[in-house]
Amino acid sequence: MIRNKSSFRLLWMSQALSNCGDVFYIAGIISIIFQMSGSAFMMSLVPFFITLSRFLGSILAPLCINQFSLRRIVSLCHLIKSVLMAILVAYIWSSGEVFGIFPAISFIAFIDGCTAPAQRSMIPLLVEKTILVKANSFFSIVENIVELGGWPASGILIALLNGKILLFMTLFLFFISFIMVSFIHYAEERKISHPATKWIVLKEGWTAIWRTPVFKTIAIIELVDSMANVVWIAAILYVYVEEILAKSEAWWGYINSAFFAGLLLSGIGLYRIEQSVKNKLHGAIIFVTIFSGIFTLCFGLSSIPWLSLVFSLLTGAVAQIKLLGQQTVVQLKASTNLLPKVISARESISTGVFGISSLMMGLVAEHFGVQSVFAIAALLQISVGFWALANQKALQI
Repeated sequence: MIRNKSSFRLLWMSQALSNCGDVFYIAGIISIIFQMSGSAFMMSLVPFFITLSRFLGSILAPLCINQFSLRRIVSLCHLIKSVLMAILVAYIWSSGEVFGIFPAISFIAFIDGCTAPAQRSMIPLLVEKTILVKANSFFSIVENIVELGGWPASGILIALLNGKILLFMTLFLFFISFIMVSFIHYAEERKISHPATKWIVLKEGWTAIWRTPVFKTIAIIELVDSMANVVWIAAILYVYVEEILAKSEAWWGYINSAFFAGLLLSGIGLYRIEQSVKNKLHGAIIFVTIFSGIFTLCFGLSSIPWLSLVFSLLTGAVAQIKLLGQQTVVQLKASTNLLPKVISARESISTGVFGISSLMMGLVAEHFGVQSVFAIAALLQISVGFWALANQKALQI
């Protein structure tokens, strides 16, 4: 059952508005940078700075988590994010210099890296452990609906208005999200005070992952997934659509929509059958990891457009099961005080490996062809899936 329905509602509504703001913000910034510079390289710097800054934020997040309540961290971060967005909007309207935009987007991404672990850790404080699968599925459904609707909507709004107006809308969404978080209430988690140095605090989540078999197993799967998931970035898919499918850029959008549709449908399915799967999470994680590799390989080797859409949808569906399964297992296994630190360490692993792998996979695609990248990604996922199968006892909780 939900312990505090009003606070649970405020949390998911706040996250929905914040996610929608993030979509509008990225779309608006890329549009503005292209208008200012006309440079594709300048646009490519946006995901680079966001990934790097979010990585640094997730590494340093435990310092805040160790001192303040999760609600206070999330509320303060939303406020800072709103202020930074206001500064960015004012700068863009008053200046035509593109380089001043990058420090602002870096600070915003850094704040996101601090916010994400705290926000995800609030879910177990608002619901009973018996319905964590359902709660996580619901949050995922909301996020996917925002993604599915947000990107097309942002494109339409940019065409009708412009990127600057979109940033104004983003500022409004961020501020409303901050107000909602401020009204969330629950039994405050107890902070265990001990004379720890900053270094001990920073490595606490990493130490827990290394010493706890279930955390370590999930971290290894996520590390490999982060390397493999690079194949779904725009740079790789654009080349795939052009060279393999021989279709227009619109098919990049269709493939992305199919992937998010798979995420959404899988999330809805898990929400409805959560009682049946909550005791089989370890098995689900293992087998969907293997199938992720199989579907990725089929997608990469396919030159039939409609078949690529099918495999994209299936890949999204199994990716959702794996993501929700891993998140729920960690929430069930970790203590209230340790959970956000473990999540921040996982976030650091994912963003750091993803950023490095983006460069490596780009080089592989350029020298050996885009299909080789999908083959490598599939091999990585299938291999780690069978490794997890051989170590399945470590995933049981």
